[in-house]
Amino acid sequence: MVGYLIDRIMIIFLLLTFNIYGEDSGYQIYKNSCAQCHIEKTTEFVDNLSLKAPPIDAITRQIKYHYRKKEEFIQYLVDFLSQPDAEKSVCKPCIKRWGLMPQIDIPDEEKQSVALWMFKNFK
Repeated sequence: MVGYLIDRIMIIFLLLTFNIYGEDSGYQIYKNSCAQCHIEKTTEFVDNLSLKAPPIDAITRQIKYHYRKKEEFIQYLVDFLSQPDAEKSVCKPCIKRWGLMPQIDIPDEEKQSVALWMFKNFK
């Protein structure tokens, strides 16, 4: 019985650690790998004509419209970042305006962290 409780506590601790670490590391990965093209949020002060790519908040909104559950959102984004494809894009106007983004060569774990950060921080 004690061993079972210790196992359960360890699992809960690991899940909480991943969620905290995943979200924080997701922001850092965004800053290092995505921010060169994608700003975080649209504001009235942003010159939309000068943007290199759609803002993260707009992308998140589009993905959440189609994939509301966290797991589906993360899986979609990891798949799309691994192999961008106009057919599986949920934002056709973005592709029309900015073109299809290049494949992102970072590990899937980092893509998952970015996706988790996006899901938790943008509506």
